[in-house]
Amino acid sequence: MSTLEVVGTRGFYRPAGVMTFQQAVELVAQALKSAREQVLADILVNTSKLTGFESPCTFERYAMITHWVRNCGGTLRIAIVARAALIDPQKIGTLIAQNRGVSIEAFTDESSALQWLDARRVRGIGTHWSGRSRAAGN
Repeated sequence: MSTLEVVGTRGFYRPAGVMTFQQAVELVAQALKSAREQVLADILVNTSKLTGFESPCTFERYAMITHWVRNCGGTLRIAIVARAALIDPQKIGTLIAQNRGVSIEAFTDESSALQWLDARRVRGIGTHWSGRSRAAGN
């Protein structure tokens, strides 16, 4: 397991261990909820050291993403790092989240995930439910 590390307005969550898919989904959900409660701007979640489950089917992806969206409250930009075998080539999870107003993207390495988060922060992308844009440092 892991704890949420906070640096400025960014969270980092790097859980590790052998568990079921549902347990992994719940760990991430709790980290997203904690990041939201701490009013963070974004979070990098590295799940690449979670094992014990297969790549989820479309229904499992839908359930996972909608659960995460509920826990983040639509206020976080989320970069997920996962093993390539777990990332859907069509990125259906990204689409599901975006349709619910959440900015999320999946990567196979932290460097790319951080570049994406930083680029979005510089451009001031990230909308709250209130419709206000959230720029860096706010």
